[in-house]
Amino acid sequence: MKQSKKQVTWLAVLFVAAVLVLSGCGRGMGEKPTPTPTVTATPALQEENKGSAAFDQFVDDFFKYEVVSNTINLHYTLAYPENFGITDYEISLGDGSYEGLVASYDALRQIKAAFEELNDDKLSKEQKFTYDILMDYIDTELSTEDLILYAEYFGPTTGYQAQLPVLLAEYTFRREQDIEDYLDLLCVVDDTFAGMVAFEQKKSEAGLFMSDTTLESILDQCRQFIRNPEENYMIEVFDSKMKEADWLTDEQRAAYSARNKELITTEIVGAYQLLIDGLSALQGTGTNELGLSYFEDGKEYYDYLTYVATGSGKSVEELAVKIPNVIYEAVMDMQEIMSKDPEIESKWEHYEFCESDPAAMLEDLTKKIAGVFPELPEVSYRIKYVHPSMEEHMSPAFYLTPPVDDFKNNVIYINRSYESSDLYVTMAHEGFPGHLYQTVYTASKELPLIRSLFGYSGYTEGWAQYVEFMAYEMGGLDENLAQVLKYNSIAIMGIHAAIDIGVHYYGWGVDEVENFLYSYGLGSREAAESIFDYVVAEPANYLSYFVGYMEFTELQKKAEETWGEAYSDTRFYDAVLSLGPAPFPLLEEQIILMK
Repeated sequence: MKQSKKQVTWLAVLFVAAVLVLSGCGRGMGEKPTPTPTVTATPALQEENKGSAAFDQFVDDFFKYEVVSNTINLHYTLAYPENFGITDYEISLGDGSYEGLVASYDALRQIKAAFEELNDDKLSKEQKFTYDILMDYIDTELSTEDLILYAEYFGPTTGYQAQLPVLLAEYTFRREQDIEDYLDLLCVVDDTFAGMVAFEQKKSEAGLFMSDTTLESILDQCRQFIRNPEENYMIEVFDSKMKEADWLTDEQRAAYSARNKELITTEIVGAYQLLIDGLSALQGTGTNELGLSYFEDGKEYYDYLTYVATGSGKSVEELAVKIPNVIYEAVMDMQEIMSKDPEIESKWEHYEFCESDPAAMLEDLTKKIAGVFPELPEVSYRIKYVHPSMEEHMSPAFYLTPPVDDFKNNVIYINRSYESSDLYVTMAHEGFPGHLYQTVYTASKELPLIRSLFGYSGYTEGWAQYVEFMAYEMGGLDENLAQVLKYNSIAIMGIHAAIDIGVHYYGWGVDEVENFLYSYGLGSREAAESIFDYVVAEPANYLSYFVGYMEFTELQKKAEETWGEAYSDTRFYDAVLSLGPAPFPLLEEQIILMK
């Protein structure tokens, strides 16, 4: 078995509706265990207005109240908020303080009580599905109220400090108000970081601060980001967008560019320096260089993270048994093919997919899935490259989820430093029939807007991983080689997921990780240390991909069993993507009802 450079890389931060789906060649990042989003208000529920119409109205009101609590959230959720009756909002990045997080639990309890009053037999099947999803989310978040200090904002690659510059750089300017909002946001980053640093101080006092290894990686990234303020890529990106804003005068463009440069070199640099100073002061206060199980309630928190990351109904113990079985099956399938094809090793050493250019890959994939996957609405997409200053700390590739009312305009980022022979399957993961396809198809079904605020990464990453494995057979490779590469990728991904559970639930150290890798003929001490450090910093991340993939495989089998002769792959793809992100037990219930 060959060892891949892949690491699972992903982000879905609840303080923004935009999901930077960071996946493809470089996995290694997981959903941040971010606290519940701040709820700015709870809509009033009138006793005399219950039933189906009341449910829709309440959900709509709740969405409007919640989406304005964070301006990035608003911008990446709605391109034109005025079309939804949203015209007045405060510029904010949300409240990341300890007090703000505590208050969010009180708000969630109020919202839960209001939703429970609306749950009656007058709800349609679709409304009941939305209700079940929201209640699952609320109950899951409330279950961690006593573990609030286990939450973490910062991570080497998926943390707030890493993702914020990308979200700001990609902040789309559709009108002048967007530019003003963006510039105002630059002025509140320091307050946001101050609240987060105060939260980290409380974590430190409770003995729950991150390890020095993780901290140093974060600090190094922050220092690099502000090392040359005058050359910060956010200045370059902004100026480029100004050139494209032909609806502004030359004078306006020049003035905005000057204002942005001043704010980047003062406000943003100052905010990141505040973060560096605040976190540096806590260096050495971490009490645990190992996994979560070494904290008093660490295993309980990992249970929560696992469910949030996967949406699976299986416990950690069940997954610890299931994952090795899937790895074993993949290894056996791979070895069977290799035993019958003596040339497979040489083919493996030298192979190329049918296309080498990313745009050509997407075009080819679009043709390959036609007739098998349901037809998409017409879409546009751009391929961009991660700025050199951010390459070291960014995912190898990621898809930037568009607003729900502008879902036909899409962006995929590629990190040149990670380009490899497997870029074809990475583009399948990010583009067609992966994240881009998935997002556009689901958005075209016009699901309730509230669902755009609550992501289930096991669903989104599970789908992209599920179709990425398929893509090996689409790329024009030798048939046996394509199968071997697919099974090898499944096994490698499964091994990383098993290590995640081993480190955080069963207390593995570097020695155990090294022994586990060697049991599959893989790795070295250096590889074991690298994987271990990453898993410690980004718990449950690998699970989003691999467990999500496993769940989609099981869901497909359930559909085949339940639908019988009415089953087809096309119908299955349409069904799961039309349902949208949700926990897998709820998806399975819906699949069974479709028989």
